[in-house]
Amino acid sequence: MHSRILCGLMLSLCMLPVLGAPQIVAEGRWETLDYEVSGTWRIVRDGAEHRVELDEDFETKNGPDLHIVLSKERLNRITNENATERALIVGLLKTADDSTFFKKMKGAQSLPLPPAINLSDFRSILIHCVKFSHLWAGAPL
Repeated sequence: MHSRILCGLMLSLCMLPVLGAPQIVAEGRWETLDYEVSGTWRIVRDGAEHRVELDEDFETKNGPDLHIVLSKERLNRITNENATERALIVGLLKTADDSTFFKKMKGAQSLPLPPAINLSDFRSILIHCVKFSHLWAGAPL
């Protein structure tokens, strides 16, 4: 009898979330707005830190200045011209080979978010070419 209780208690403890383990705050798939973008994104909280993660399945055409942007606007209200207004430019996407403009961007990436960020202020996540003000893809948060 005691071994059953002990076994059940140990199983229950194993099913509890690990304290301090990273937690997914938001996740989704990219919606193509101009250029084909595929893959999964997520926002992860790890202790007091947040980051945007792109999965291994992320892929798009390379661009000269592609950034991840968090916007306070709904996705259906964002245009090339206003994509960086009321928004936070999170960071530049990296390419495996910067030697040519025409290589694809693909694979996992992680971009840190500012420590004091309030994610409830934002409604959309974007891939945006800042240099030429060109919106590639997005998703609602």
